[in-house]
Amino acid sequence: MKLRHRLSLYAVLVFTVVMLVVAFLIYFSYYAQMVQKEHKSLENKSLLAAIYYLEQDELPVLEHTHIKNQLNKAISRKNIVVFDSLGHKFNGDMTLDGEIPKDFIKLVEQQKNAFFDSPDFFYNGIFYEDNQGDFVVITREPREEFNGQMASLMKVLWIAFFIGLLIIFLSSQYLGYIAYQPIINIVKQIKERDSKNFNEPLKLARSYAEIEDLVTTYNHFVDRIAQTFTIQKNFIDYVSHELRTPITALLGTLEVTSSRPRSIEVHEEAIRQLKQYTSDLQETLDQMMLLSGAKTSFEFREVRVDEIVWQVIENMILYHQAQVEVEILVKDNALLMTEGNDKLLELAINNILENAVKYSDNKPIKVTLSECDGRLIVSVLDQGIGIPQDDLHHIKDNFFRAQNTKGIQGKGIGLSMANIIFSLHNIQLQIHSGKDGTRVDLLF
Repeated sequence: MKLRHRLSLYAVLVFTVVMLVVAFLIYFSYYAQMVQKEHKSLENKSLLAAIYYLEQDELPVLEHTHIKNQLNKAISRKNIVVFDSLGHKFNGDMTLDGEIPKDFIKLVEQQKNAFFDSPDFFYNGIFYEDNQGDFVVITREPREEFNGQMASLMKVLWIAFFIGLLIIFLSSQYLGYIAYQPIINIVKQIKERDSKNFNEPLKLARSYAEIEDLVTTYNHFVDRIAQTFTIQKNFIDYVSHELRTPITALLGTLEVTSSRPRSIEVHEEAIRQLKQYTSDLQETLDQMMLLSGAKTSFEFREVRVDEIVWQVIENMILYHQAQVEVEILVKDNALLMTEGNDKLLELAINNILENAVKYSDNKPIKVTLSECDGRLIVSVLDQGIGIPQDDLHHIKDNFFRAQNTKGIQGKGIGLSMANIIFSLHNIQLQIHSGKDGTRVDLLF
């Protein structure tokens, strides 16, 4: 069942329940009010009948005639009966066909005023004391008019109920169509997507907040998928590039070595080169597995952070002629010791320093080892081009490069790989950047 049809069904069910409850309350409250009104009117007629039949000997003729006229207008004498204290009919033209219970006369004598209803009449009885004795005056009123009013009310309520039900159904169908229209547009746009334009965002001209949230979430989800595909493509490009060099070297060395007879010394040199190429290949594979998240388990042991930092700085000076200033402000030497993998930490810190050298055009770099609240902090400060503020929250993503680095060679994996390594070592990586350079803080 479609959503809009289900909503229409729910609306009709709710309306049905509410209308039945309301109609029940209206009908029975009106019924009770009309019965009370009939009883009050009948009580007045009973008193009028008692005065007419029992006070004739005490009232002046003119006044009694006036009472008679009022009684004739109010009630037919066929609907009046007067009983004496012995329960015998004393006056009135009402035919006694057994419809009046005997207990009712006793009830009137006890309560002085009582009512009872039959399918055809309303009955009222009053106890009247006179100089002639005690009497019970009973009057009745036919129910035809009352029943007709109740039937008319019931008819009106049923008509209102069915008309309201029809209006609710049609209006809920229309409103459901309006509410469901944005969803139809979304489904239509999604069906039009294929492998070429799947990452295009959904667009809705007019909608409401919930659907806008859905569209925004979908567009964000598709954008993340598109980024994932881009990362996969870049990763494949990186893999093919990084593996091609050691594999080519391996094949070249094997081909040259096997092309003609060689001395033992040449074979030993070739074997040494093959071992080096194999080691480089293994290191590249480890880096790729680390970058892809496939490898998260490494051998950890006690290492000195300052020794790793000095080793990286020596490599920077040796291979890049970097200008590095080092300042050690750590008083507690125990903070320089940490559980970790020295090769991974060296790789990660090397990436940080290499970025500092690369993006500062080999300007002086300052490396500081300090302590704060019992934690070791390694800071790398450069005077480079900085990182745009819009790119700072993406700078740790795989294969992401800032907008201002297009003219500088790089793959966008150094910082992301370093961040992964630091996360494995519970080291917090913080980056602060501006126009005057970038400061990277490593909180151990």
